Amino acid sequence: MVKIIQVADDGTEKAAVELDDFTVEVIYSGIADMLRDAETAQAGHVASTPDLSREERQRREKVLTKIRG
Repeated sequence: MVKIIQVADDGTEKAAVELDDFTVEVIYSGIADMLRDAETAQAGHVASTPDLSREERQRREKVLTKIRG
């Protein structure tokens, strides 16, 4: 579990978000996928997706949708 805290100038906590290990892994792999896609876009290749369960794929897609905004 990772907790990210936004701190105000006076040192008080303004906001916080907790991410579980799966979400952190998906975020990093999502960024890596986007970089790979950008790199290979000119060559017309599509980045492969690791073998995940249906639930993990749905969760991954939800996180990546938020990243891509």
